[in-house]
Amino acid sequence: MNAPTTQLTEDVRPIGPADVDDRVRPGPGSTRPRTARRPYRKPVPRTWFLANREYRAYALREFSSVVVGFLVLDLMVGLVALHRGPDAWAWWVELQTNPVNLALAVVGLAMAVVHATTWFQATPKIIRVRRGRRYVADRWVVFQHYVLLALFALVVVLWLGGL
Repeated sequence: MNAPTTQLTEDVRPIGPADVDDRVRPGPGSTRPRTARRPYRKPVPRTWFLANREYRAYALREFSSVVVGFLVLDLMVGLVALHRGPDAWAWWVELQTNPVNLALAVVGLAMAVVHATTWFQATPKIIRVRRGRRYVADRWVVFQHYVLLALFALVVVLWLGGL
């Protein structure tokens, strides 16, 4: 059985390049036509996150992750130096006394606290813990995160040699 063919009439015909104005010709690699109509997009200032408190908290949380990332990178360099031997380890320990590196460590610790605090505050909005027919209060979810953090820190301190 042959597939049905459609006869094109003058009213229904494919649009060719001669039928399309330059303003609506499809862009390179695009199957959708560009139109002459451009919707208005209000320009966004670079300081958009300073507009309200929630945006500032979001920007601080994101910036803190970058600073903590640099601190983790420094610690990874320390692990590689430890693996390479005593000379490389001595170089890394000497590098840690550099004032720039000390400042990074202090700022990194502060940003790690900011990041953990803001993340713990966001957790109850992401994870809803149900107990029976009711949800556990947000403050209890946050409190449990702090308790688990303290327990984890205690285990690490004891594992590293005690208080």
